[in-house]
Order: sequence, then structure tokens, then C-alpha cells
Amino acid sequence: MADITIKVLAPADSYDLVTLDELKTMLGISLTNTADDPQLSMWITQYSDVIATMCNRVFAKEKVEETWRGDLPPYDTQNGRVFLTHYPVADEDIESVTGLDGALLDPLSYELENRSGKLQFFGGWSEPLRITYSGGYNLPEETPPGLKQALAIMVGSARTQAAQQLTSGIRSISHRESRVQFFDVNAAMAKMGGSGPIGMAGDTVNALLYKYMRIYV
Repeated sequence: MADITIKVLAPADSYDLVTLDELKTMLGISLTNTADDPQLSMWITQYSDVIATMCNRVFAKEKVEETWRGDLPPYDTQNGRVFLTHYPVADEDIESVTGLDGALLDPLSYELENRSGKLQFFGGWSEPLRITYSGGYNLPEETPPGLKQALAIMVGSARTQAAQQLTSGIRSISHRESRVQFFDVNAAMAKMGGSGPIGMAGDTVNALLYKYMRIYV
């Protein structure tokens, strides 16, 4: 595995995957209902970070300088390639690629796959390989729908859990001749061998995030 050093030259303005209005719409909350806005905003920031951590990457577009050393030449000199950590990457967002002693590499000697951030070289190079570029999504406008859905599910589960805690231990409420009986969904699912709404949501979130994960080998 290559050793990668990342210097952030221009951090993103926001790392939130959705806007507050988007989240409220996905959760079926009226935009005019602002009672829970502070908590929802906090959850947006928290779960955006959780998703980025789970996927082992930064989604927000940043300008970075990456230095690659290790399992490069002489092990992969014929088909050398690196996978940039911030992606997608537009061709015009590659500022420079340098090799040993800071010598600039000819742009014709490598090719960029925009969606995955794969930089394919048509020959060898001498490490350290240093790439200066801007990559990622302009959040939250360019956030992929799958990531927005995953965050909405996580926040929805957190809201459900919070509501359950408020009524924990309460089985029924009586007032005069009226009586309201509560149905414990999690308890019922546990009896059937399930994991309740929170656990089922986790499986869906994992399925949504799988394609966005960066795995280093």
C-alpha cells in the first residue's frame, strides 16, 4: 500500500451533505415548522461527518496537495496509477503533477478518470509523486442522491429513537373514560427475531453507502 500525505490548501466552506430544507422535505416536516431546526441542523453536520468517516473519504470539494510514496515504482512502472483521495475530479482541476526533484510531468504522459479520480500513467516515474488539484463535490448542491437518502434515514432513525425514549416504560395513558394503548415496535420486532427500525435502517444505509466507499489495499 502506498504512503499518502495530504495537505489541504483550500478547505471547503461546508461539509454538510444536505440543506435543512431538503432534510425537512425528505422527512415530511413542514418547512414552516421551525421548532426542531436547531437539532436537525446539528444532526445534519454530525451525520454528514459519520457518513464521510464510514466511507473513508472527504466528499466536499477541496484544493489539496497529495504526495505519494511506497508501492509505486518499481512495482507498477508499466501501468502506474494512483487513486486521488478527493473525487470526482475535472480535467481542469489538476494544477500540477511532479516527480523527483519537483520536475513537472507532461500532461500527455497521464490520463484522468474523472468520476473515480484514477490517474493513469503511461510510463514510470520517480517518487515522491506530488499532485496538486481540486476534487470532490460542491456540497450540498452536488451531493449524490444516495448520500442524501442515507443521511435522511439516519436522522429519521435518530428522531424515532428520541421519541421512543420520551415514552420509555409507558404502556398506556388514561384520561377519564379514554385510554390510549402504545405499541412497542422494537419489542415486537425483537420477538420476531428482527432488530427494530434502527437496525433495519442501518442495513439500508450500508447498502446506499457501499458504492461511495474508498477502500485502500
